[in-house]
Amino acid sequence: MRELELKINRSTFILLWRSLHARENELLNIVEEFGEESDEGCDALNDIIALRLYKDGLQEKAKDVFDENAFLLTDEYL
Repeated sequence: MRELELKINRSTFILLWRSLHARENELLNIVEEFGEESDEGCDALNDIIALRLYKDGLQEKAKDVFDENAFLLTDEYL
């Protein structure tokens, strides 16, 4: 398996973090629209699981590098 290692600054991390949350919301909307038993819903649920696992790993690594405000999903405290 190939891997890509990136060095990112705080601003880039915030964009990535928010994008991951936005994608998760899009997938949740698909499940809501089509239902868990549909092909679309099942595919979306699988993607949600993979996305959440990725987010958990990313958060674990990033929490030692970036302050807690980098994980906010709004511009309130930036």
